[in-house]
Order: sequence, then C-alpha cells, then structure tokens
Amino acid sequence: MSKKKQKLEEQERMLQMSQHNEPQLEILKKKTIKELIAPSGIDASNIDHLEIISDTTRYARSFFVSSLPRMCTFPELFRDMYLFGDINTSIYINPIPEARSQTELNRTINQLETERIVAADRGNINRESVVTQKRLEAEELRDQIAAGFNKLYEATIVATLFAYNMQTLDAYSKLLATEMSKNLVGIKSAWAIQEEAFKSNLPLMKNSINKSHTFDRGSMATVFPFTTSEVGHLSRNTFRV
Repeated sequence: MSKKKQKLEEQERMLQMSQHNEPQLEILKKKTIKELIAPSGIDASNIDHLEIISDTTRYARSFFVSSLPRMCTFPELFRDMYLFGDINTSIYINPIPEARSQTELNRTINQLETERIVAADRGNINRESVVTQKRLEAEELRDQIAAGFNKLYEATIVATLFAYNMQTLDAYSKLLATEMSKNLVGIKSAWAIQEEAFKSNLPLMKNSINKSHTFDRGSMATVFPFTTSEVGHLSRNTFRV
C-alpha cells in the first residue's frame, strides 16, 4: 500500500507541475516567432525616422543608395556602410534576362549616338568625347553579354541607422552621408517612405521600395563584404567609423 500511495502522490505532483507551466506553453503556442521578438510598438508617424518603443526606446532612419560612381574598386564601395556602427544594410539583387539586357543596351546606344551627333553639330567637343566613350562602353558590354561573358543585375541597396536619441541619429546620418560621398556613393533618406524602407531592411526578403541600380557581373561583386569578419552590430557604448 505504501508503494502504491507513493506512486499516486508522485503522479499528482507531476500533474500540478504541468498545470503550473501550462499558461506559459499556451502563450508560446499562440504567438509566432515574429510576435515574440517584436518590440512593444513602432511609431511610423514621422516622415524622416521611426521610433521603436520597447524597454529602451530607439530611433531609426532608413536610407537608400541614390547614386553610384562610374567605376568602383573592391572592397571600398560600401565598406563604410557595413562598418559604420549600429546599422543594418540589405541588398536585393535580381538578374536581368539577356533578351531584356540586349534591348535596353541597344536603346541606350542609339540614344548616345543621337547625343553625339547633336554635340558634334553644336561644336561641343567635350560633350562629344564623353558621349562617345559611353557609347563604346555600352557596345562592349552588349557584346560581352551576347557572348555569355557578362550579365546585368538590378540591385536595391537600403540601410537603417539606429540611435538612442534624435541628436545622435541626426549627427550619425550626416556623418554616414559624408563617409559614403568619399567613394562617390550618394545616399538619401527614405523621405515619407520610412516604414516601407524599414520593412525592406528586415529579414523578410521583401523589397518594398523601388530604388534600383543596374550592375554588371564585375561591379555586382563589389557589394559583398568578403574581406572582413567584423560585419555586425557594435555594443551600445562603442562607435567606430
């Protein structure tokens, strides 16, 4: 009888423990991973930044790349954007079909040739020289794609900078623009589309902004941070450029 009673008491104790943990398990069953890691709220009412409300309020401002240099050197193109500090950077890459590439390049070549003729008629030697060089480069790229040695891509580069107050966010935003301009890369704040840009920079694989640039195979390789193992977020009390 004592063994049976002891067994019953043990079963009753295990039942009480399972009932005690049941509410927590129910919460986990009802919530998705996104809900569990999401902040308490995000205020998207401002047109140039977001306010992330949680245990510690943070401010975020998203940018997109607006202009690129005519030529770039690996790995300098986006190094400052990757290593700036508390920043996220996402790049959406879509290959352009060869048929579309050929059509668009032929259209560009015809436009450049028209511009060259107009510049020659007006006696603008400098403009004629620049347009001629661009046309030759477009023809070379078209021939490489036709031979299968090259390919075109559309890429959208979006970054989100974080700070713990607006003064710091404004200062870092200006500093980031200055550092990127050293490599002739222009960035703009996602004015009035901060929410869409912020969503585009989340690990959801969905590009919500239409701000793309055209790369060939060689220039596309310059955006990957292969030369450093330090890409990531620094601690709150440190900042490095």
